[in-house]
Amino acid sequence: MSSAPLPTRLIFLSELKQQPPGAKVRFLGCVTKYSTTSGCVTLQHVFPESLAPPVIAVVDVNLLLSTLKSTDTQVGEWVNVIGYLESSNEDCDARRQQLHGESAQQQGGNEAARRTRVYRVQAVMLWSAGAVRIADYERAKSASSVEKK
Repeated sequence: MSSAPLPTRLIFLSELKQQPPGAKVRFLGCVTKYSTTSGCVTLQHVFPESLAPPVIAVVDVNLLLSTLKSTDTQVGEWVNVIGYLESSNEDCDARRQQLHGESAQQQGGNEAARRTRVYRVQAVMLWSAGAVRIADYERAKSASSVEKK
């Protein structure tokens, strides 16, 4: 029995839906919201562009608060995340309502909010992607995914 940590899988944020709960993942996302109350960073990366409905990662950074930089949680910042997938869309109704600021009744009438897929990730590392060229990253990651198949 090995005591080595689980390997990390580099994926697109949109591929969270294909991972089992508990999977250790690494992905790139753009900060769209940070809640100091919950200690969660909300990330999105709309790729492929035809992706519908959108995928959102709610990343719990409470374990990292002592090492996080203020720039890592600024809206518009691109960050890398390594963490464990906690739950899928079906388990995140309350989180989705919180993200969209709607009650369950209001949400029923909002098709976009209802169809948004939200995945919760417990972060073990989060760092700035710096001046990443998103289109180059998408192209390189897509090519590497095709080669592995």
